[in-house]
Amino acid sequence: MQSAAKNARPLPDAWSHRTARRAWVGSLTDEPLPEGARRQPAPSWLYVLRVLTLHDYHARYRAQALGVVWSLLNPLVMMGILSVIFTHMFKSSQPNYPIFVLIGLVVWQWFSSALHAATGSFVHNAEIVKRTVFPRQLLPLSMVLSYGINFAMESCLLFIFIPIFPSAFKLSPALVLVPVLLFWLAVLIAGVSLAASVLNVIYRDVAYLVTTGLTLLYWLTPLIYEIERIPYPYRTVWRCNPLCGILTGLRGAVMLGEWPSLLGWAGIVIPTLLVFAVGWLTFRYYERLVLDYV
Repeated sequence: MQSAAKNARPLPDAWSHRTARRAWVGSLTDEPLPEGARRQPAPSWLYVLRVLTLHDYHARYRAQALGVVWSLLNPLVMMGILSVIFTHMFKSSQPNYPIFVLIGLVVWQWFSSALHAATGSFVHNAEIVKRTVFPRQLLPLSMVLSYGINFAMESCLLFIFIPIFPSAFKLSPALVLVPVLLFWLAVLIAGVSLAASVLNVIYRDVAYLVTTGLTLLYWLTPLIYEIERIPYPYRTVWRCNPLCGILTGLRGAVMLGEWPSLLGWAGIVIPTLLVFAVGWLTFRYYERLVLDYV
């Protein structure tokens, strides 16, 4: 009995993650494990990011009869309404306007939906944050990737309209730029989401500021109108919006087969890197306060 009591030491503080197929356990201290116990390797951050992303994606459509169909209907309905308004009432000069506006809407859907979800990610997942040890930045980033899955499915709607608007699409080498531009779009969303997510934990008004800011940004981004309609010098200010440069580049590559100019690339890369750097530094500065306010 004394020998058994001597050997039965308490387990050190540890984290654990369990799935239906496997369990991971990792120690939070350097104390050796009891005899016969085996330390399991910690899951990689890529695995944690994948779990969080898929969990948010599946939870979003749980108990819905149509599920993901709702995310496809929204841009289609908006495209139909805006096309009627701007082709029959306001007479837009943009050829193939339905495709022009659809590209803008699916990009905006990813940006706004991911930012909304990431802003409240720590507040809405407080139990996960309190009970699990993992890199905190993975939670808002998982929201960006989760809505990125929706964006990929919504983008497939463009293929449906190729037979209907054949002149709206141009097969050219410029199409190789589409993944590059989408990468910069993801970096932009990630930068804003990192800052908004951690600030919303400490200052709950941030969620309302994000909603108001997205409303303003909707009209300050050429989603439903051409950038050429903005007169100088205001057009230069519009081009400082990296979302404007990404949209212009995507539409040019898909619809016209055009490559962005050096000035166009500068309007995409420099502001996007600046936004991401500010978002990352803001997150790192306030990250230590998350557990105190969540």
